[in-house]
Amino acid sequence: MRAIITRRVISCVILFLLPVTFLFSQSEDSQKILDAQKEGIITLMGVDDAKQIVGEGTGFVIEPGVIATCYQVISKATSVIAKNFKGKIVKVDGILAVDKNLNIALLRIKGKAPALAFGNSDELESGKKVSVVGSNESGEIVVSNGEVNDVFDLGADKKVVRTSLDIPRYFSGAPLLDENGQVLGVVIFFERRLRITLASNSLKNIQKQTLIKFKNWQPEDYLATTEGALFAGKVSAFLDETGRARQYLEKVRQARPDDIEVHSILASVYDSQRDFELAILAYEKVISMDASRDKAYYGMGMVYIKMRRFEKALPYLEKAVELNPIYKDAFYYIGSALQDLKKFESAADAYKKYLESNPENAWETYYRMAVCYVELENYDEAIAAFQASMKEKPDEVRIGYDLAQVYERSKQYDKAEETYRKISQVMPEDPIRPYRVMLMMYDKAKMPDKAIQIAVEITQMDPNNYEAFYNLGYMYMNNKKYNAAIAAFSKAMELNPGYEYTYSNIGYIYYLQKKYQQSINVYKKLVEIVPDNVNALYFIGVNYMLLKNFDSAVDPLKKAVDLQPNNANALYNLAIAYLNLHDNYSAREIYNKLKTIDPGLAKKLEEHLR
Repeated sequence: MRAIITRRVISCVILFLLPVTFLFSQSEDSQKILDAQKEGIITLMGVDDAKQIVGEGTGFVIEPGVIATCYQVISKATSVIAKNFKGKIVKVDGILAVDKNLNIALLRIKGKAPALAFGNSDELESGKKVSVVGSNESGEIVVSNGEVNDVFDLGADKKVVRTSLDIPRYFSGAPLLDENGQVLGVVIFFERRLRITLASNSLKNIQKQTLIKFKNWQPEDYLATTEGALFAGKVSAFLDETGRARQYLEKVRQARPDDIEVHSILASVYDSQRDFELAILAYEKVISMDASRDKAYYGMGMVYIKMRRFEKALPYLEKAVELNPIYKDAFYYIGSALQDLKKFESAADAYKKYLESNPENAWETYYRMAVCYVELENYDEAIAAFQASMKEKPDEVRIGYDLAQVYERSKQYDKAEETYRKISQVMPEDPIRPYRVMLMMYDKAKMPDKAIQIAVEITQMDPNNYEAFYNLGYMYMNNKKYNAAIAAFSKAMELNPGYEYTYSNIGYIYYLQKKYQQSINVYKKLVEIVPDNVNALYFIGVNYMLLKNFDSAVDPLKKAVDLQPNNANALYNLAIAYLNLHDNYSAREIYNKLKTIDPGLAKKLEEHLR
């Protein structure tokens, strides 16, 4: 609390702070609203017996001699100092009504200040332009402009509004106005940063009572009351201020342990804070108090979904739908839970039910349903679901790939290819990738002609990519089109002379073509690049043997064995080379090693030993 200032000092401060008014950027329309309404705006200051300020805010005239304000502004006061827009004192006779559920008080004042006209607050909606006229820190009446962010129904004919207005706490109790200057709400400050606007239609049900003078009024801390804590807790939950909401509502729960609404809101607060165990306990309490509370079943199910306890989630979500079919999205989460439990058929059925509600972004549900059908190997249904998903999301590459793979699984290769080509068109950053997948598809399906066709297209799309020519060469080689393979591999070698596999494959093709010396020449180039390439050393040796040049075969084969002592084929051929050089001793040494490494080859070698 701060001490009240004497009138003389107040006047000096006001004169000093007058320029603050001009800090508010006011359009011509705003100025008109200010000029039209300022006479009905009252600055309020609540003080206690010790003359300490216990509340500051704004009130506005709702009928001759009556103003409305935020109850918190005056709840701790034993007297109220009020001033009009001219800074003149306005006498406050007392309190006519207090509605703690709304945090609103009606005060009787002296004077002929005009009443503000009320509009229909049901017209409040997101984006609506609004203004608020209230008191700033120096007691001047100013206007601030903004718009409605959202509207929330707290129940019991109580709607609250969040706006974009940037206003100080002295605006607590100020009227929210539409563009015509009609009252649509009352600004409520619970705490410095906890603010909301109460829709004005709620004020219509407040009944004036017998006037209570402030000397007969019992001051109280509004937020310490059950009604105040409940209202602040609800507003905090609406504003996603879960820490404050929890603090207020747990106090209310202590005072009202049988209030089902408090348990229900707390459950959602705990859920938002990911305090799932407390959320479960709160939802259980709600259900025990009212077994038909569909929202509690749904909330409980969603908590278990977030905890990935899918078996637990299912009965609650199913019960929520049974009690209230409005929970259409429950079918989506039921499907999701069943899918995670690998109950794919039931999951697909749940997704179908969800899709019957024509949800937004249905493509994802079609996609998940398609995945379930793939697991069931029901490819026709999977294709139909993927197609439905792609229809709504034609540029979603993931769907296209999965649809193409289902076509591949069902051996509809033409349709798979058609799909991959479409994917390429929506992938400007990497249009070749779908072609590589097609290449693998046709290779796996043992359709070499189609594989070669795709490989050729890839080289045309990216003529400087050595891997594209390498893959083309590989496809030709697998189809025994060796000359074409060598040409493709040679192009790959030209683009990347250090890529060892091109040498290895060209060398192997020459070996298959019985062009042994050409094979040796290529493998020797490979050894220059990769000296410890066992495969190259091995084939150099084998090619020399096939040329009957056993002397030249020994050295590369020995090097291969040195690098891979357990290479049975290299050992066997080295032994044969020794035998052809009449080195029976060395051959027998190898034989003894082979008996352990490869008994089959050892036995074959034994037939040649003398």
